[in-house]
Amino acid sequence: AIRRVEREMLEGSRDYAIVTGMQSVDGDTAQVPPQIAEELGIAHIAYAQGLRREPELTIRRIAAEGTEDVKPKCLPVLITLTAATEPLYRSFAAAREARIAEIHEWDSASVEADRTRIGLKGSWTQVHHLFSPSEARTKDCEFVSDPAELVARIKALYAAAGEAVIADGVEDGYQLGDRDPTYHGEFWVYAEPEGDGVRSVSLELVGVARGLARPLGEKVGAVIATDDAGTRPRSLIAAGADVVYVVEHPLLSGFDPLYHKDALAQVVQAYRPQAMLFGASPLGRELAPRVAYACRCGLTADCTKLEIGDYQKGSVDLVGVLQQTRPALGGNVMATIMTKDSQTQMATVRPGVFRAPTPDPQRSGEIVRPEVELDVSGVCLIKTPVESFASTVSIRDAEVIIAGGHGFRSKADFDRHLNPLAEGIGHLLGADTKVAASRMAVEDGCTTHDFQVGQTGQTVQPRLYVAIGISGAIQHITGMQGSDVIVAINKDPKAKIFEYADLGVVGDIETVIPALTQALEVQA
Repeated sequence: AIRRVEREMLEGSRDYAIVTGMQSVDGDTAQVPPQIAEELGIAHIAYAQGLRREPELTIRRIAAEGTEDVKPKCLPVLITLTAATEPLYRSFAAAREARIAEIHEWDSASVEADRTRIGLKGSWTQVHHLFSPSEARTKDCEFVSDPAELVARIKALYAAAGEAVIADGVEDGYQLGDRDPTYHGEFWVYAEPEGDGVRSVSLELVGVARGLARPLGEKVGAVIATDDAGTRPRSLIAAGADVVYVVEHPLLSGFDPLYHKDALAQVVQAYRPQAMLFGASPLGRELAPRVAYACRCGLTADCTKLEIGDYQKGSVDLVGVLQQTRPALGGNVMATIMTKDSQTQMATVRPGVFRAPTPDPQRSGEIVRPEVELDVSGVCLIKTPVESFASTVSIRDAEVIIAGGHGFRSKADFDRHLNPLAEGIGHLLGADTKVAASRMAVEDGCTTHDFQVGQTGQTVQPRLYVAIGISGAIQHITGMQGSDVIVAINKDPKAKIFEYADLGVVGDIETVIPALTQALEVQA
């Protein structure tokens, strides 16, 4: 359709930009826009906060390390905005114009779409199973009314959680037997650079890849694309990689999606791993769809669970394939998805869903340095850093998180209750403790989006998560249900949050929190 607009309405002119959103009604994967850009062979600028047209087109976007201004070297370009920059309400004048506007109605034939590549038949993935998030619940909440007893139970459960052995987060039990698996090859992880090291989500995924590769007897590979790999290959081997593919090129010094996509696609097509995992970071969400599309591979975004399994339905018979589970329909349904008709299964996984393995400096591994060809005349983006996020406090690595929700009436109440409680629990447990919030609390102005937990915020996995005044909407549960110990405090005894909690307190915030804070002072 865009090609037809260019051909017929713009009379062949390529002096235009395409603007899209990041979210659909039922999802927030940001996967479609970069794949459209890949199909059109144009640059894509993701996570844009706004744009200006004069004196030249400049887009302010969220990058991995901060915000930056980006100017496309040439047009067309596709821009993905994080939020609307204009009022949503119609004006009287605009309503009059809409009545006389010409509306074009096209179908797949009129835009000359390849019918083998659209609809369900054209999809490289297939939904295997739909289920309610409540089916995954395994906890029975123990309700406690006495503050001193609650403190004692928290302390005991926290200590027990610390003694548990942290595995790779992948359930064992799959047996391949003498059957031939549908896919062959290594399990790869895209290792995203961060400073002189590797982003933590990449290390988390190396551990996951080991668990997935184990029942199939395959190796784990990590691929890193940069101008200078430094000591990163050794850290990836220490984390569990058997082979590290180091792609070094001067054009890979900064992140340009076209150059990085070309480099990764060439390596994937040369070595053909059976699976490749990306972190669902801003960079990963922009890069993975383009790599998958360039390699004609299926991609499942924002996975919360990965495992090996079989799928048989009609003429489709898949053995030992990657089962990829992710929230769907706004988080109200969980979907397990399989890749079909692809040589490589691809998925993105949100940071914090799994735990990074303990590094073993004594591990040995192989380092391979494949050569790639990058077109230096390709479309580039001119970037100017605006603000660094280096000083931003991260909640994702905290051992203890105290989170507040819509139950707080104001930011003053939020700060007055949660900060002393976090300090008291942190002192009791000798743990790094952070204050966080639900989406509703953020929208109420209690804190900023940096501290939001949930489907549209951060995914966390602390040893202790205390949810106060949080109802338990699945969008929030998705971001914290991997916590070792969950404590819920809510005045509604029927709140959904209790279905996921180890310990529960039914009561008003104004009464429960001061009593709990006082009990912590006594324990100290």
